[in-house]
Amino acid sequence: MKEVNLTLDINEKPPILKWIVLALQHVFAMFGATILVPILVNSAAGQTVLTIPVALVTSGIGTLIYILCTKGKSPVYLGSSFAFITPLALGAVKAGIAGAMTGTMLVGIIYVVVAIIISICGKGWINKILPPIVIGPMIMIIGLSLAPTAISEIGISSDATFTDYKSIVVALFTFLVTAFVMLKGKGFLKIVPFLVGMASGYILAIILGMVDFTPVMEAAFFSIPDFIVPFISYTPSFGAALTIAPIAIVTIAEHIGDHTALSTIIGKDLLKDPGLNRTLLGDGIATFAAGFLGGPANTTYGENTSVVGMTKVASVWVIGLAAVIAILLGFLGKFTALVSTIPNAVLGGVSLLLYGFISVNGLKVLIENKIDFSKSRNIIIASSMLVLGLGGAVINIATVGISGMSLAAFTGVILNLILPKEDEESENEIEVDKNIEEKKEDDSLTAENINNENLIILEHPLIEHKLSILRDKNTGTKEFRELVGEIGMFLCYEAMKDATLEEVDIETPLKKIKAKRLNEDKYAFLPILRAGTGMLDGLIKVIPNAKIGHIGMYRDEETLKPVRYFFKVPSDIKSREVLVLDPMLATGGSGCDAIEQLKKEGVTKIKFLCLIAAPEGIEKMQKEHPDVKIYCAALDENLNDKGYIVPGLGDAGDRIFGTK
Repeated sequence: MKEVNLTLDINEKPPILKWIVLALQHVFAMFGATILVPILVNSAAGQTVLTIPVALVTSGIGTLIYILCTKGKSPVYLGSSFAFITPLALGAVKAGIAGAMTGTMLVGIIYVVVAIIISICGKGWINKILPPIVIGPMIMIIGLSLAPTAISEIGISSDATFTDYKSIVVALFTFLVTAFVMLKGKGFLKIVPFLVGMASGYILAIILGMVDFTPVMEAAFFSIPDFIVPFISYTPSFGAALTIAPIAIVTIAEHIGDHTALSTIIGKDLLKDPGLNRTLLGDGIATFAAGFLGGPANTTYGENTSVVGMTKVASVWVIGLAAVIAILLGFLGKFTALVSTIPNAVLGGVSLLLYGFISVNGLKVLIENKIDFSKSRNIIIASSMLVLGLGGAVINIATVGISGMSLAAFTGVILNLILPKEDEESENEIEVDKNIEEKKEDDSLTAENINNENLIILEHPLIEHKLSILRDKNTGTKEFRELVGEIGMFLCYEAMKDATLEEVDIETPLKKIKAKRLNEDKYAFLPILRAGTGMLDGLIKVIPNAKIGHIGMYRDEETLKPVRYFFKVPSDIKSREVLVLDPMLATGGSGCDAIEQLKKEGVTKIKFLCLIAAPEGIEKMQKEHPDVKIYCAALDENLNDKGYIVPGLGDAGDRIFGTK
């Protein structure tokens, strides 16, 4: 997904026809994953725990609750969470449907409690409780624990009495179609690979005579979903609470990641406005309501975030209409009966990819956060969690049992809090703060004693004039944004001084001549989201045909280190010269990380463009990437104790997008 300029305000209602079409796109995006959850939970539990109609209805109701809690300021769709497939199945086996639904409601309550704590204490403590070394293994356990279910659905498990080759063919076909769409799909198709895979496998299964349409024939056109309500359908039971509730650890982290990604797309920091406390509150009440009605826990859907990026429309009205359509679908008896006829082989083919996909995402968390497994502490935490989570461990306390995944979650959090950090690791964790203090004390980092070989500072009266306006706290968003683009254009001119030109034949109005032109296909721009995109307009004016990639990072306010959450570049990036864009070069962490990622992609020609730099950032960049030239409009004094450039110009992202 690329960052886009949205055609609609979040609270603007589109024309009726466009409104319906956009809403249907969101429905299709969420549909495949939402209906899969009850099907897979029932398959894993060996009994009916969830129903598709209730899952659809609670998904829609949950989304409407979320919209109300966030005051219509966040275009997020809530659907059924994959993270709870195994916990719900185990909870149902252990304590029946009462245990599964009570556990789901408890998850919602946990969300609400966390939201209240964030309102009072802020959100910094979350990173300490849920670091990548805990979240990564948890996600891996969620995916890997489901692997036996996928194998059983295909019909190739070790306890299968015979091999049904039709099932294998359908599963393989479903798997290949899903994988092909993920790799080669364009536009909307790429957003719904699992839905396309299931539909294709279902058609093949019909052709092979594997589908029984009797339930569809017997179903009514309209029917009320089988809601399961506490004190009416069952008495709440906490027998499975510790099996289900701890998974909130993972989904809270997922919630933050999804909102961060959507914030980048729409140019508005949702974790500030409406705020993480409100988004978690909406998610929590929605999940409680889902459990109260007999549905699965809700979660933010990345598929629908992708639709926002693809359509360039972030209207909450569209999300709300999609929620209403989902509710209505839950009452269409024949439709939900048709979905229930999907053969296990089709589900197995999709699950083979889906469960592995979940597991690899956990591994991705560890890799992207550069978790060092040469450190014994990290090995202890991850290995303990994996063995407990996948080994079938159970601890029974009176009538309550903690098992597998939940036990792993508790263990990971506790070990991370109590295990002492190794000396080298502790030093690395406070490296930025320590360096800042040392450099402030000896005042050794100045513009005069930095290695200037690869540092180009623009010195021009016009640049100084425009910078003075940028630095002024009274400069408005519109003027600030325009000035960032203008200075970006000047930086691009300077960075292109060594560009190679190609000789071409042209004809002027008077005669034919040989002229020189720039091959624009040799260049790419990589803005560091989100502030880096503010410089793009200026650079595009200079090289309009350059390709554009995106790398998303935010700064951990505790460690001041960059956390990467998104990376998308042109497929031929290694053959291009890349200009990395970030208005502020402060600690240098984000810039160095972006350059390192480009080098992993095979890029050899890289330049870094920024408006303002601190000596600390320059030093780090030159130490880690001495081959990269840095172009900046001004070199400031130093960093303060919070890692901000002094005198600086404030938070460039907030001032560019008006989110201050």
